[in-house]
Amino acid sequence: MTVHCPKCSADIDDTYEGADPSVGMMTGGYYCQDCDVSVADWEVSREPLPDDVPISFAKAPGERIGTPASEISTKPGTPGYEEFKRIARSWGYD
Repeated sequence: MTVHCPKCSADIDDTYEGADPSVGMMTGGYYCQDCDVSVADWEVSREPLPDDVPISFAKAPGERIGTPASEISTKPGTPGYEEFKRIARSWGYD
């Protein structure tokens, strides 16, 4: 399976880094250096395995659930920062 950057479509399959809780990375994922875009494991679509059980919290097929990590930013003044603040407020943070 080849993973492509959602912004520039470059092949980012060889950039995979696994989860490392000691540095705050709670999930593995991919990274496009050219676009400064990260793609979490769960954001990558894959072919289902024969014994997979379909689990979804979506009400309709293809319905988006939550905000992809690639669409939020913790840096003030950057795209995605307002979305980050909205999510933080929903969890009770200022």
